[in-house]
Amino acid sequence: MDIAKEIRNYQNNVVDQKDKTSLFLDLADKIINDFQYHLKDKTYLLIPEQRKELMEMAYEYLLANGKPMPISLTLKMSGIMNKFNEVTQKLGFTVITEMSEYHGDGQLFDLLGTESIHKGTIKEEYITINDVKAPLTLAVDEYLKRPFFPVVFKNSTANRGEDKYLIENKEQLKKILTLFELPESKKLNLKGEFVVQEYIKGFNGINSSIRVYTNCTGDILSSLFLVSTDKPGKRRVKNFGVGTFNPCEYLIDPSSPYYLNSKNIISNAAGGGRVIPLNAEIRNLNAAEEIILTLHEINVETLTLPKKIEEQCKKIAQFWGTKKGIVLGIDFIYNVNKNEWYYLETNRNPSVEGYKRFMNLNGYLKKEIKISYAIRCFN
Repeated sequence: MDIAKEIRNYQNNVVDQKDKTSLFLDLADKIINDFQYHLKDKTYLLIPEQRKELMEMAYEYLLANGKPMPISLTLKMSGIMNKFNEVTQKLGFTVITEMSEYHGDGQLFDLLGTESIHKGTIKEEYITINDVKAPLTLAVDEYLKRPFFPVVFKNSTANRGEDKYLIENKEQLKKILTLFELPESKKLNLKGEFVVQEYIKGFNGINSSIRVYTNCTGDILSSLFLVSTDKPGKRRVKNFGVGTFNPCEYLIDPSSPYYLNSKNIISNAAGGGRVIPLNAEIRNLNAAEEIILTLHEINVETLTLPKKIEEQCKKIAQFWGTKKGIVLGIDFIYNVNKNEWYYLETNRNPSVEGYKRFMNLNGYLKKEIKISYAIRCFN
């Protein structure tokens, strides 16, 4: 079953926005009936506990909108989650919400890569993947043995451009290292979550990257070109949950003694960047965007993903497996000195914003879009 095609057909058949109920709920039964196989061997699917996930959604809604999430929306979210559980169980998965429920008697798929993040920084972040060009990445302590500039300090457990800082001099380095020694930072093992990465120089005044959504075997779901200027953009820090303060707030607060005043290097939508879906069907480029894409060796007529990136995505996804979830957001950055794309990082539980724009899924809840592309990975 081609789920992407089913989503597009569904979109085309919705005459009025008011006719939209739920993308996933409307397609779920068809997905079950048309699936080509049913799992025979015992296969576990680790998913977030529903009550906890709803609480996190409510908290995010409150932060974004300044008011509590409506009961009607909470009930709709709950219904979508229940239907997802039903679909996965009918496909043959044993659904669990805690690792203690896994008995090692079958394959395990970690839907959002939650187990890897609970273990802190993953050692594999520093490992070179064969035939994949990437910037040098080090643990903080390893970097401090022979420091160099410029580098990027980034939280390896965060997504969406959160906790990512360009460090260009000793003064900035001293501030972030001092922050790591604060009691509240040590309580969160903040230093242990960070890695230091060689800074890859792009075109002057332009922050750009490519985000590729793949499943854990490397099949490409969608891809986007992300671009922003180096003007101050939205600064984001990792959300540790209700009632937990992230000390990295100090790094972006001009009144703080730890304020870095570092240049913006974020190109993604969450950080205020422009998103260009690499999908010729919804091509809508202005002259400046055509020039920028051409500089980055992307054909402005076909908007196809560079072949080398396609090949590398397969290797990268197979390297990670399900350690970062079944849907991966693989990022690449253009190295202007080498005139080629470099692999930057693999994000667990990637934002749905790019996939939504690639599939033109405006008007739907993020949760149902995320579930819909997760189901694509089972196909």
